[in-house]
Amino acid sequence: MSFRGQAQYLRIYASGGADYQLWQNFYVNQTVTVSAKAYTFFPFACDGITETSALGGRSIQVKLPATSLAVNALQDASRLKYLCELSVYEFDTRLGIASPQSGQTLIASFLGYVSRMNGSFTALRVELGSTLAPIGAQIPPLTASNALVGVPLQI
Repeated sequence: MSFRGQAQYLRIYASGGADYQLWQNFYVNQTVTVSAKAYTFFPFACDGITETSALGGRSIQVKLPATSLAVNALQDASRLKYLCELSVYEFDTRLGIASPQSGQTLIASFLGYVSRMNGSFTALRVELGSTLAPIGAQIPPLTASNALVGVPLQI
């Protein structure tokens, strides 16, 4: 019998690395602090991040309700090429689920950008593409923007 819980945390970075949005999907109607960052509850689900340990440049899909908060935040992230970090933590539910435990284990993490968005009046589907190429960890030239790499040096 398994007593395993998984909490997912979505962090959207603004330019300069500032936090634009911090969402978590496990602790309902609570704001929880993980790694000195306050994540508010927002229901979302993701697929692809736990299917394999080597994503190799593939994308993952995040599904969430099409509220004005989500639509506006993710449209900004798409337009301005903000980075999005999705982290999945695992913990023992026998120790309690009212708040995050200190012994949570990071089992998966994904860093990408909003590469595609679609949905309906009620649901939003966002594809997060990898910002790093699987070989050599180079930023693909199609996604290099001033927001990601800064303003080039001019002489």
